[in-house]
Amino acid sequence: MNKRTDMAVENMEPDFKYDVNRIIQGMNFKKITVDSALAKKIKKKEGIYYTIDHIDYRYKSKQIIKLLSLTIYDYLVNLGLKDKSEILVVGLGNDFVTPDALGPLVINKIEVNRHLEHVDKYSVSAICPRVMGQTGMESSQIVKAICDDFHPNLVIVVDALACNDAKRMCNSIQLSTAGINPGSGIYNFRKEISKESLGVDVLAIGIPTVSDIDCFVEMDDLFFVTPKDIDLAMDILSGIVAESINIALRKE
Repeated sequence: MNKRTDMAVENMEPDFKYDVNRIIQGMNFKKITVDSALAKKIKKKEGIYYTIDHIDYRYKSKQIIKLLSLTIYDYLVNLGLKDKSEILVVGLGNDFVTPDALGPLVINKIEVNRHLEHVDKYSVSAICPRVMGQTGMESSQIVKAICDDFHPNLVIVVDALACNDAKRMCNSIQLSTAGINPGSGIYNFRKEISKESLGVDVLAIGIPTVSDIDCFVEMDDLFFVTPKDIDLAMDILSGIVAESINIALRKE
């Protein structure tokens, strides 16, 4: 039985051979290519998954930003985006619930330039669709409507995730080309945001901020825990993710 987690790495067998598995300045960087067979086994969508573990955000902000921005930039290069391409950054979540506020906090720190007359590298816009309880609409519906109007070349979506291993809370980052199902880690399934649903390439960036208490004790009901310093963590981590995106998008 697969664990309740958004982290693909947590459903891998211990002896799985990753495409890349390296220690970089104390951080564990892993890359997985999930094909159709592996997708069925681990119950995740096909795509490329990057995981950065042991990020130690309090003391290694600069190192995390360097590694994360390079990972994003490499993805952009491999995607073959041309200069002046339209990129939409989407921050999912609820800014009134701290563990779920990563996306909105990141959007507040993204450097947008779509409204400017001259654009150096990419044309960047950003949106925070909030949550269904606030708008009455699925986040995916709002993002799809924007994509149908603006026709971006890439959507970068940022969201808080759920993990099974409590040690990963606020201590790991996952990037994925498979898109994202908001709320799936806590069994609050919403419509996915992916290339298939939007008709445009999607890069999902997430940080686990909650963990199922089943990782501590056996319980029949869903119950999640979050770090006691979650306010500080969200402030620092949102800055790290936003700056990494900003650097990758303006990198020549």
